Formats: sequence, structure tokens, C-alpha cells
Amino acid sequence: MLEAAFLGIMLFGWERVNPTIHYLSTILVAFGANLSTLWILTANSWMQTPAGGEMINGKFIVHDYFQAILNPFMVNSVLHMFFATLETSLFVIGGISAWYIVKQRHTAFFSKSLKIALAAAIAVAPLQIYIGHLSGEQVYHYQPTKLAAMEAQWESTPAGQPADWSLLAIPNVKAEKNDWEITIPNALGYILEFKQNLSQPVRGLKEWQPEDRPRMVGLIYYAFRVMIAIGFFFAGLMLLSTLQWLRGKLSAENIAQQRWLMWAWVCAAPLGYIAVESGWIVRCVGRQPWTLYGQIRTVDAASRLPASNVLVSLTSFALVYTLLFIAAMYFGSRIIRTGPNLELPIPGVEITKPAIDTTPGEFVPDERPVEAQQ
Repeated sequence: MLEAAFLGIMLFGWERVNPTIHYLSTILVAFGANLSTLWILTANSWMQTPAGGEMINGKFIVHDYFQAILNPFMVNSVLHMFFATLETSLFVIGGISAWYIVKQRHTAFFSKSLKIALAAAIAVAPLQIYIGHLSGEQVYHYQPTKLAAMEAQWESTPAGQPADWSLLAIPNVKAEKNDWEITIPNALGYILEFKQNLSQPVRGLKEWQPEDRPRMVGLIYYAFRVMIAIGFFFAGLMLLSTLQWLRGKLSAENIAQQRWLMWAWVCAAPLGYIAVESGWIVRCVGRQPWTLYGQIRTVDAASRLPASNVLVSLTSFALVYTLLFIAAMYFGSRIIRTGPNLELPIPGVEITKPAIDTTPGEFVPDERPVEAQQ
């Protein structure tokens, strides 16, 4: 709730509160949002890799809260989400900047903002890729059913052997096979462990009964590939943009001529959100049929409330967030279409007005003849 308390001051406090208070409110909104992310991801990570307790009479009893909080997935999950939000924000900034450049509005200003977003993305993206790899490696070691669904892997591959990586496939859950697929030979080991031969088996979905493995294999499989495809698109866009920058094509004088590149940035603006949602699909749908992986099934963790009560609350949440989304799109697009007024002073910077000279002037007598003075 920390960010909610200060969000109004941050959005509507311009010229209404002290600049220092407004600045601190902005910092607290960012801090509160990241603090919420920390605890949300900590709780969800514990659901993925439950630690610090044991099942007693059908209940999971936590004995060590620090061990539960610092569960195996916690650190990488928080970092992966943190860098995902940064990368998403940077490409939104870059996309909006590119839109202004395409429209040839404030080109000099937005060429700078685009290059700032690009430079920051170059720093963030490699870290995100590495943390993503570590997260995938943890899935390999801790959640074999999720990995099998992510890769639509029906047959097991023993340890010490290479495994093919499925680039595209059409999973058939009923037949327990892929009706069609394109694979890259011996690539899965490099993706999981940076080496060809696997250190432990990659278990196929057939090793589990249907009720003990994810049902929506196709959704998990393609959500994972959507996330990867967007990541590669971002990497290619950053590479091309960097090359054009080094060639001097992103200067204020030349950047408007790079229309194809600017439109690519505009198209990239919403993709970060899609990648984040795809990642959450893989994370949560891939955990099924477990609420607490390997301990409590989703069917056993369901609320005892009547279905009608749950339906009302879910419908209310859906309506509220739909309205918030529509409002955000409406006001956000209006702000973007209006654009900045670069003639206004920078907020918080006092403008020094020229001092008025109040020094008495020297009296100079009129020496003309009296006739001329009349």
C-alpha cells in the first residue's frame, strides 16, 4: 500500500506540493512497487519450491520462516522480474520516443531519450538473459514436470547424453506425442547447462500419470517460446540500433530518416508486457496440478467458499482492472498525443527574473532656446 499512498502526490502534486516532497513521493512509489514485487515473488517462489516446513496430517507446517523465504527459487525469481520490468519500461520509453521521431515532433529531444533508453537496455538485457538462464536451470533441477511441458518432451533422455531442443511443435496431449516438430540437435544441454551432455536426466511427460503433470502443455510450450522470441527481437533491435548509432545515423539531424528502425521501436513498445505475461503463464500454469509443488494439489487447495461468492469477487476484480486498463490507455494516449511543452521551465528550477534598475537617473537640463522648447 506504500506506493498507493504516494501515487496521487506523484501524479497530481506538480506545483501543488513542495518539490522535495514530490521527489520523495516519486522515490517512495518506486520503492513501494519494488517492495511489493519482492514479497509477491517470494511467496510465489515458495509455492514453486516449498522449503522450511513439512506436511503433517494434510497440512504444510512451516518450521523455519527464513528458510521458507529464502527458498531455492527466491533470488533468481525476484531478479528476473525486476530486470523484466526495467527492460519493459525501457522499450516503452524507446517506442514512445520513436513515435515522436516518426511524426517529426521534438526530434532533437526524443533522439536523446531514445539513445538513453537504448544505452540502458544494452546494460540490462545481458543481465536479464543470464538470470533467465539460471531460472531455467533451476526448473531443470527442481520442477521436471514443468520443464517437460515447456519443451513438449514426452520421452525421457538419460543423464550423460545430449538432448534435442524443440524449436516448434504441435503437442498432442491425448496421443502423448508431438504431431509435428522442428528440433535443433543436441541443443537442450547448452540451453540448460552450457554443455552438450546433461548432468541429470530430462524426464519425459510419459513418466507421470496424466493427473500428476500439467494438462495445458500447448499453452506452456508456446508461452515460453513467445517470451524467447520477444527476447531475440529485442536483442536484434538493440544490435541494429547500436550499429546505426555508431554510424551517426541516430543524430538529431539523421534519425528521422531511419523510419524503418523507428517503426520497429514503436512496435516493440508493448512486447515487454506480452513477454512478462507469457513468463507468468509458464511459471504458474506449468506448476499445475500443484498449488504447492509436490506437496498440495490445486484441487485440495481450493477455497471452501461457495462458487457464487468466488465468481462475484473474480468478476469484480476483472471489471475493476478492465476499467483501469481502459483509463490508463485513454489518459496515456492523450498525454502522448499532446506531447511535452519544451517551452515550459523545468519543474523545480526557479527562474531568476532580471532585476529592475531603480537607481535615480542624472538630471540633464534642457539647454535649447526657449522657442525650441515650446
